[in-house]
Amino acid sequence: MAIDVIMPKLGESITEGTILEWKKNVGDKVSRDETILEISTDKVDSEVPSPASGNIIEILYNKNDTVEVGKVIARIGDSKEVTSIKKNETVEVPSDVEEKKLVEEVVIQDKQALSNENVRKFYSPLVKSIAKRENINLNELEQLSGSGHNNRINKEDILKYIESKKVSHDEPAEVITKSVVADLENKVEPMDHVRKMIAQHMIKSRDTSVHVYSSNEVDMTSIVNFRNKHKDSFNKKYKTSLTYTPFITDATIKAINDFPLINCSIIGDDIKHNKNINIGIAVALPDNNLIVPVIKKSEELNFLGLARSTVDLAHRAREGKLQPDEAQGSTFTITNPGIFGSLFGMGIINQPNVAILSVGAIHKRPVVKETEFGDVIVSRSMMYLTLAYDHRIIDGAYGTRFLAKLKELLEGYSNDEIKI
Repeated sequence: MAIDVIMPKLGESITEGTILEWKKNVGDKVSRDETILEISTDKVDSEVPSPASGNIIEILYNKNDTVEVGKVIARIGDSKEVTSIKKNETVEVPSDVEEKKLVEEVVIQDKQALSNENVRKFYSPLVKSIAKRENINLNELEQLSGSGHNNRINKEDILKYIESKKVSHDEPAEVITKSVVADLENKVEPMDHVRKMIAQHMIKSRDTSVHVYSSNEVDMTSIVNFRNKHKDSFNKKYKTSLTYTPFITDATIKAINDFPLINCSIIGDDIKHNKNINIGIAVALPDNNLIVPVIKKSEELNFLGLARSTVDLAHRAREGKLQPDEAQGSTFTITNPGIFGSLFGMGIINQPNVAILSVGAIHKRPVVKETEFGDVIVSRSMMYLTLAYDHRIIDGAYGTRFLAKLKELLEGYSNDEIKI
């Protein structure tokens, strides 16, 4: 009797998944818990194991199909049950190279098709993150032959390659360096699944929220000095890096307690007041995509808990090891373009939030300070904060007062306030 393979529900808010790659074809033998396909839910890739041992007798959906949670996507049974007409062959799906050629011909109307030598392969975000971690460049990746559909490289392929490099590390790797000119050619490349999801999310936010921005300048000198003094001992004691993010997150939580409307959501014509403060922290991925892992119930954590949660979520996000629920359910978002050198940024609200805080780089600048002896010019570590908020429920006065409170909290940190 055939056993159904179901599109899994990987989180409370997950309603569908997109098939990235089938690891097995109709007729292939599989063992229980062996990976048979890879799916993507929102921004997290997951592998789906086989629910039983047997043979793949039917595949009901093709690569790139989006399927609702709970639907049957394949069936496993006895080899005698394999259908004479394979379901996954009823629709001819072009390979990655053919897709790129078709797009090139339609959009650019170039009469000469690109050769296979100049068309780059598609790599999943998981493969890209592993390659980034192991310092494997794109040229090196292109020399590998994958075991996936259309020779696509999967997680097992790149891990085997990394292991082989460790065994033969004394032997120089033969990598054919392609001409840099190939990177400069005009070409059209289809968006990957993650980029499509980000694009749709940004368009939805633009069309939903009425964005208004307020900025403030914060003197971070006390926090900078505190971090410089304690970062080594903090890391040694707690095995966690001491960054500026938990300082900002902690102050944000305290400011939200005084201005709770910043933590609300809009549902139709109603305002939802969220009991918990679920802080989303935007993380840039090695493949240039973006994900927002969420610190759930952040108001219940102390400074150490915020620091550990921030480092853990960011690390697992870059490694592709987040669970789908860990990137859902934020009520307020913090993004930090300052780590890339930006003086300040103007973020797009992460729906269904009604506000997002953008953190700029910390720079030393000459600042005029009032003293009992008159004004003096001193060197201070300064930072810009920019708050984007939804003008449908938050007016300028409320948003600006929230930002002023955040500035007050950050500038008021003292060495006695944080116990480490």
